[in-house]
Amino acid sequence: MNSCFRIFLLIFAMAASSVLAEGYRLLPQDRVSLKAMRWDSASTTYVTWDGVTGEYSITGDGTLMVPLVGQVEAEGHTPAELAALLELKFRRQIGMAEPPRIALEVVGHLPIYVLGDVNSPGAYDFHFGITAQQVLALAGGTIRPPIEFSSSNDFQILRMGGEIRLLSTQIGELEQEKQRLVADLAILESDENSGELPEPPTGLEGEILKATMSAREGVGERIQDLQNLLKEQISSLTTQLELRNIQIANVSKELENLNSLKEKGLTVSNRVTTMTNQLNDLESKRLDQEVALLVARQDLNRAERDALELDDNARSDTLVQLNSVESELASLKTRLETATTLHGELAAAGLLSEDDVASETIIEFVVTRGVDGQTQRVTGTDLVRPGDTIEVVRRTVLTSN
Repeated sequence: MNSCFRIFLLIFAMAASSVLAEGYRLLPQDRVSLKAMRWDSASTTYVTWDGVTGEYSITGDGTLMVPLVGQVEAEGHTPAELAALLELKFRRQIGMAEPPRIALEVVGHLPIYVLGDVNSPGAYDFHFGITAQQVLALAGGTIRPPIEFSSSNDFQILRMGGEIRLLSTQIGELEQEKQRLVADLAILESDENSGELPEPPTGLEGEILKATMSAREGVGERIQDLQNLLKEQISSLTTQLELRNIQIANVSKELENLNSLKEKGLTVSNRVTTMTNQLNDLESKRLDQEVALLVARQDLNRAERDALELDDNARSDTLVQLNSVESELASLKTRLETATTLHGELAAAGLLSEDDVASETIIEFVVTRGVDGQTQRVTGTDLVRPGDTIEVVRRTVLTSN
């Protein structure tokens, strides 16, 4: 009875260790210790079944190969569920009157890999229930490089807060300018894009946008007024030219009649000369009108071209300005990020005055998981899984005092 009691104690101990991890579900590459106990009627006690007892590894496809049973789906089961499944398979496939009792214990996992802003990146053993924050502790915490400042660069410490404030102000101003340019660009393209216009900026940039739109509308109105004036001029010149052609036709016909009468001696030469001069004068004036009409049409074409190019030129200028602003913004943000990171180190080292700008260090965890390498952000209290790659990212952000 003592031997039987000890065997049951062994099985109970293995089952108890599985209860501690009852929430854990088996994954590929896990290693499990399988203890199989069968009833020996001769000795009336449980004995170890050596042919089955041992350590096994779950394959990459999530199965477990067990003697006499064959392949068993293990992935996704808890150790207790898999033990019960194995007992059932022994009963059905072998036909044992008294199937063995199975106890499973997880004894090994794929390691977890830690990289990023940690003091000791590398591979670490996985333990059930370990969180991302505990993984950070295993890797020695976040990097905190030693900071040594001497009297020669104390001035740099003093100016750190001022530089951060200046960069923040400049970035804020450029963000407002960018918002104005984006809104102006959307207005210029509103005829082609019927979507909702972005929110216009407020303050000075909002007033600049209003002034820009007003000036552009003023130029457009002046061009339109010029077009209307030229169209009226062209219409008037065309009418005058038609009347001039009628006059020339009438005078030409009358001159032709006078020349016929002169040949017959029925009129004097002076009258023919006068009529000829009148015809020449009319043709000269018609030529002036034709030139004026041509010039007016050229001016109208130029005004119409200016109207078409007004928005195109404004769009091109806005895009150039927007590109310049975005480039300067990227540069300033890089400088601010560097200054803010250094500020966080100075704050941690206690080298900043109380009235300096306030900052906060944020730790982020990015986990790469599975064969497909899916990436997701997790919190410090989220559980990690065997084989996970945890990248620790530290950011320093400014906070209001």
